[in-house]
Amino acid sequence: MNKRAASKTGAFAAIRRRDLLVGIGVVALLAGSGIALETSIAAADSGAPPVAFIQLSQFITGADLTDGPAMARAWTQLSALDTGFPAAVAHLHSAVASAGFKAMADFLASPLAKDAAVLKTVSAITAAWYLGYTGTPGSLTMTDNTGFVTYTGALMWRPTAGLMVIPTYSLGATNYWVDPPAGTAIPKNIKRDWTGSTPRASSHKDA
Repeated sequence: MNKRAASKTGAFAAIRRRDLLVGIGVVALLAGSGIALETSIAAADSGAPPVAFIQLSQFITGADLTDGPAMARAWTQLSALDTGFPAAVAHLHSAVASAGFKAMADFLASPLAKDAAVLKTVSAITAAWYLGYTGTPGSLTMTDNTGFVTYTGALMWRPTAGLMVIPTYSLGATNYWVDPPAGTAIPKNIKRDWTGSTPRASSHKDA
């Protein structure tokens, strides 16, 4: 076997072995529980993300994406936004596997990365996982086509993990942001536009 033939499964070999083991386990579970295999297949066809989408998401982002519900939301919403998305995913997955790419850098250095249609698919998957939503927010409209994928699991938070918390709540007391950090020099002749709120004196007199 030559090196190119041996490398064709480089990007997905480990995932395929895992899928095989998982598949064996699922079949065994179904057999023992009395649930028909046809029922499971029907459930998968009803909106569950295909293996191709899961593998591409992991390959493109380089992240071990293990949030099953988020994966299902991303797949369902991207497919709803673009009816050609499932076919595009299948095409890209086949191309990546055939080329034997081991990392996204290999893809970007290949002629495949110059294909506008392929880049559209890659961009859609990348945006969903890094931003945590699909679609385009409408700043001046009441509705838009965005769909929630994940918040704390969005990959955009990972570069600063350990340096700052994900902003899901206030990081300090009320108006903590008004004063500059300790040790920061305050410029002279600068009038603060906001001085924070102060407790209002009660106008009620004791009876």
